[in-house]
Amino acid sequence: MSFDIRQAILDELSSRLPETPHELPLDRQKIVELVARVRDGEHVDLLSELLSTVDWRAAFSDEHGRPLDLEEISRLHAYYREKFADIGPIFLADLLSTEFMTEQRAQGDIEFSPQLMELYKKYPDLWNEIRQFFRRKETVTGLLLLASKDASRQ
Repeated sequence: MSFDIRQAILDELSSRLPETPHELPLDRQKIVELVARVRDGEHVDLLSELLSTVDWRAAFSDEHGRPLDLEEISRLHAYYREKFADIGPIFLADLLSTEFMTEQRAQGDIEFSPQLMELYKKYPDLWNEIRQFFRRKETVTGLLLLASKDASRQ
């Protein structure tokens, strides 16, 4: 995933940038560390934590493959903080928990049954369809929460 951030942020934002939190390149190990801190009782700002898990240098570069410098990362971080400022904590928590579970699976802490793995191997399109279903569900949940008149309960 390579974006020419130097062109995208100067005057006009490009559609080549991720548009939703789901599209950001997250470092799931940082999410595991976040969950550990929360389990220990720490209170956090979920948007700040989400943005702190983005792998800015590995995922964003210029067309020559140069990683971003600190100023560019700072500008990109500020852009996404403003862009996602209205996203509620339930949506962010749901996204972070999904990424946490994905990492638990990758680390072997959660194992799928042989039958479920067979579904993945034998019917990859069906597997992807199921994944897309739940990703859309998460997005709609977030949209509904954002549209809720009872914002104080979020």
